[in-house]
Parts: sequence; C-alpha cells; structure tokens
Amino acid sequence: MNKRLIAFLSIFSLFLSSPLIPANAAAKAGAKCTKAGNTEVVKDKSYTCVKTGKKLVWNKGVTSKKVDTAQPNHPTPTSFNDLISKYEGIAFTAWSKSATGVKASTKTAAPFKALTGPNTKLAYKTPAYAFDLVSRLYSDYETPTKMSVLSFNYQDRDWATEQMKVEVPTTPSNFINENACATKVTCWGGALFGGDIGNTLLVLTTEVLDTNHLSGTLEAHEFTHAVQKNTGGLGLATPSWYTEGQAQFAQNASIYYQSFDSYISSRRESSGELFRDPQFTSKFIEEYFVLTETDAWNKKYDRWRRYDLGAMLVEILTAVSGPNSTMEIYKLTSGGAKFEDAFERVYKITFAVALPIISKAIALELGRS
Repeated sequence: MNKRLIAFLSIFSLFLSSPLIPANAAAKAGAKCTKAGNTEVVKDKSYTCVKTGKKLVWNKGVTSKKVDTAQPNHPTPTSFNDLISKYEGIAFTAWSKSATGVKASTKTAAPFKALTGPNTKLAYKTPAYAFDLVSRLYSDYETPTKMSVLSFNYQDRDWATEQMKVEVPTTPSNFINENACATKVTCWGGALFGGDIGNTLLVLTTEVLDTNHLSGTLEAHEFTHAVQKNTGGLGLATPSWYTEGQAQFAQNASIYYQSFDSYISSRRESSGELFRDPQFTSKFIEEYFVLTETDAWNKKYDRWRRYDLGAMLVEILTAVSGPNSTMEIYKLTSGGAKFEDAFERVYKITFAVALPIISKAIALELGRS
C-alpha cells in the first residue's frame, strides 16, 4: 500500500454523540420529509427524517439536550504570545469556537450516492447528519458535490471491491481485502479515495461495532478529508500529521459540539497514549512535527501519532484563529504555496517560530515540560 493511502486510512478507536440541526420547517411525527438523516428541532424536540417503506417521514422525535456552554475556570489564550501561559484554556477555546460555528451555520452537505452491501446494516444510521455537521464546522468551504459512500461488512468485502473498481478505477481495489478488511476482527475504519476534485469515494467498514463506528465520528473524520480534498486536494504539500490531525480534531468538535464534557472525554480517549507515556515531552513533540516526512521519520514514529499529536496541534490553531483558519491552509497550498508559507499567511507567524511554542503548550497539556 502506498504512503498516500496509508496517510488517509482512518482505523482508530473513537466515540460520539449526536448534535442537533436548527429547524427550518415545522417537523412533526409522521409528516413527510425530503432527505433521510436530516434532523430538525421544534419546541425542544429533535425529529429525524427516516425511511419507512418507500416513504420519508419524520420519526417520533426525542427531547433535545441542553447545550453545555459553561466555561471551565481556565484563562483563554488569544494568540501565540500567551499560549503557554494560558495553555489550560486551549481545549475549551478551540471547542467553543467550533461549537459557535456549528450552531451559527445552516449549511448542509450535498446529497450522496449510498452503496451499502447486500448483507450490511449501517452501524451509524444517519451519515448525512455527520456530514452536515462537518459542513457547518468549516462553513466557509465547499463540500464535494459528487460523492459516493461505500459501506460494507466482512461478508460483503468482495462485493465492495467490485464497487471500488467502478467508482475509482484508478485506485488499487485490493485495498479492501488486504488492508481495510483483511480479517473479520480487523475489518475496521474507513478511508477516502477519488480522482478529480468533486469526484469522491468515502469507504466505511461496519463489522466492528465500537463507539467510533456507532456514533458518527468515523463518518465525520472521513468527510473532513473530503472537504480537505475539495478545498485543495490531498497532495504532498501538507504534512500527513496535519491532514489526519485536522480530521481527528474535527470528528470530536463537530459531533460533540453540544457538550464540552463529551468533547474532552472523547479527546482524552483518542489521545490516551499521549497522556500515559512520559516520552511525549516538548522536545519529542517539536522533533516530531517535521515538514518533510522522510523514510527515516516514518520508521521512527508510530503512524498513530499523526492522529493524536496532529489533533492537538490543530486544536491549538483552532483556539488561536478558529476552525476555518485550519482549512484555509488547503486553499493556499492548492494555489502553489508551501505549507510553511500558507501557515505564515494565515497565522501571522512563521511555523519555525510557532513550533516551539506549540510543542511546549502540548507538553504542558499532557502534564509534562
């Protein structure tokens, strides 16, 4: 499997809950609706559009949860100048800015073609909802207009392989049998593939029913890659730790936008090894975030650090300048800018100067120096 596919393969354990979309129509139980997975809130009750037989109708609804906006007793970092002294407020500030963006937007993702295996049941029933939340998180950037979602379990992996040959004929179709679903117990995670911008295949396994596959984080993670691709492509201009780190941050920030407690719990779960292992000092972190990923770098570092360490870096950037700033990097690199040049244009500081500050702040968050 080539490095690009490895970089975008999302096989990790995660978690979630389900946020709510503001009402734009008077939804009520049994009434007709137009798109499966859409959710509307009417008088503190959330209704979901479901398919019953051949009809699309609103379900009975559930009482909406109150949004958790209580700020912990931590200072709020405002720039790289006070990031270290106010490191305790990084997570809340990033979550708060993201939650504000999700709640303020009514943007929805474009309809997609669902390809579900003949023996497959969706683990997460409303993927369109997760896609919509990511669209709201990065509201300034357009989502793919042409996308297929391929969902399958272990029994349907050969069927899925044939679907991949049709959807993305230039991509090695042995990805499913050799990587994503080699065995029943490792048929886990997802990936994004595509050709030209706007032509996207999102692959989701449904065999392992952990919280990542049941809650919507997997869908949110992979759809973030779709937005990255649609904004500027997934080339070599952006380090893999940035690409995967942004997707891991986004899956938590979008799905858990209603509760900081849920966000921080999921963040801690997905980054648990960082908190447990004392090797992750500021020196280690600074040496990890390279702009050119050599073979020696790939051999030295666990590939999962792309996700958890990368997410903590993107969380810092979000705390400083909001979620849309992190997607702007892809727009600028698609225009020919190098990552470090795009970084300086967005954050008004060079990456070389910001890196020691970022590394120190992350280490302090982990309880180290």
